Amino acid sequence: MATFEAGQFRIGLVGTQAQEMLFKPVFFDAEIEDIFETMVLVNNKQQIGYVGAMEDIMQLAGGCGWTPKGNLGLFERCIEVDEVKVNLELCYDEFVGTVYKQKLKAGSNSSNLEGTIFMQILMTRMVQALKKQMLKVAFFGNKASVDDAVNITDGMWSVYIPQLVAGNLVPYINSNSGTPLGAGDGIDLLTAVWENSSNVLAAVPEAQKVLLVSANVYRQYLQDLQNNGVSSAAHLTLLTNGAQRLTFNGIEVKPMYDWQQYADSYLNVQDANFVLYTERTNFVLGTDIANPINQSIAWHDEEDEKLKVKSKFYLGFNYKHSDLITVAY
Repeated sequence: MATFEAGQFRIGLVGTQAQEMLFKPVFFDAEIEDIFETMVLVNNKQQIGYVGAMEDIMQLAGGCGWTPKGNLGLFERCIEVDEVKVNLELCYDEFVGTVYKQKLKAGSNSSNLEGTIFMQILMTRMVQALKKQMLKVAFFGNKASVDDAVNITDGMWSVYIPQLVAGNLVPYINSNSGTPLGAGDGIDLLTAVWENSSNVLAAVPEAQKVLLVSANVYRQYLQDLQNNGVSSAAHLTLLTNGAQRLTFNGIEVKPMYDWQQYADSYLNVQDANFVLYTERTNFVLGTDIANPINQSIAWHDEEDEKLKVKSKFYLGFNYKHSDLITVAY
């Protein structure tokens, strides 16, 4: 995270500085990279593609002659981005009377938060909030919504998946969302999703696929494994930092804990039993953070006696190919 020297009045982060200090911790965070492919120089529209596997390219020679055989399956979609902005402010009086008061500057400079720990707190929370909202809009965004927290881009559960299911373009399993899962339902649900995936998705190596699941599904699956005495070595890996990683038939089961509250808030669905089975690079975030004219500014406003931060960049989301998606909800 960036450091800010005391006494600076205005901090301008332009181009690569803005990318390194603000945007890189957001767009290239491990959690984001684990779910999305990020395109960093999109400021309007750009084609996104998926290159399918080539098959059956060998043939008997049968003498001289040129007889080409084999096709490269290239699928294209378009990602559109819109300009978004971040405007934040922090006032010193929020910390007066708290344990943080001792971190304020002395005397008449107490209202100036630049160069203090509060600048770091604000920037850290800004990065965390950006990541959280990007995950929200990618899955629950709706450009037709009047809610400015989600109308930045269209998302999978709110817009794309209903369209794909209505058009019979993706395999769909009814998971009885709205009803709590019971014993055995976690394993049964993941089995149904896995068995009903398209041939295209089934052919992708397990390490390149992921099962994104709501908290209901994740916890029930874990409980089912424990209740049935299934070998933990086959389904559970403890990572180096102590976090657990569940798998199903060699495919990572990744919990998306915020899906429960977002489904309730934006889709009016309680007990969201959501499963999204896909290839790891199928979801794309588009942005222009690599653009050298990008700028983010942090400054102390003497008149308002507030620390302020502003930033602008482009953001959009889309998926590459529907054959790489199987859903349950």
